[in-house]
Amino acid sequence: MYAIKLYPYRRANMYFEDQIEFKRHYKVLCYFAWEMVRDTEVAEDLVQDAFMAYLNNKHKISSDPLAIRSFLYSAIRNAVYNQSRKSKTIQKYLDRQYANEADEIDYEHKIIRAEFMAEISRVVDGLPDSCQRIFKLSYLDGLSNQEIADKLALSINTIKTQKQRALQVLRKKIHPEFFFVILLLVLTNN
Repeated sequence: MYAIKLYPYRRANMYFEDQIEFKRHYKVLCYFAWEMVRDTEVAEDLVQDAFMAYLNNKHKISSDPLAIRSFLYSAIRNAVYNQSRKSKTIQKYLDRQYANEADEIDYEHKIIRAEFMAEISRVVDGLPDSCQRIFKLSYLDGLSNQEIADKLALSINTIKTQKQRALQVLRKKIHPEFFFVILLLVLTNN
């Protein structure tokens, strides 16, 4: 899975509002780019390039947050397609046999997945440390309750209790449309 780093800036002369906009979208866009290229450094470069394209075209783009986000997603997608034409390093997109409709569906799924993962990350980062660690070991790393108990030297009941607490917090804090998806993942993971 993609590991998120701090926000590197290529240009220090960005306005404060632009830096906030960059921080707001950085993690989810890096994950989105990583989903397509499976290379952390390339994904970060694509996000930074997309944001520079946004800054250069900011006067042409609506200030509506959805328009900005849409521009950034499209810029990354187009950069991946352009890069794949020029380079053999992204074979996944050079070798694809799907029609344009399938590409659009795949693109939309990647956006949804990136938004979903950002929402999960936001809520999980707010959990208490022990609860957060158990949640990640169970639902992200796929370890069983017994494996987690052995690894952390805790009882299985403690593991189960912490997982239940995490799910309760998720239920309270996550947007309702995402919680159903989480519930499906939890039920298929047990």
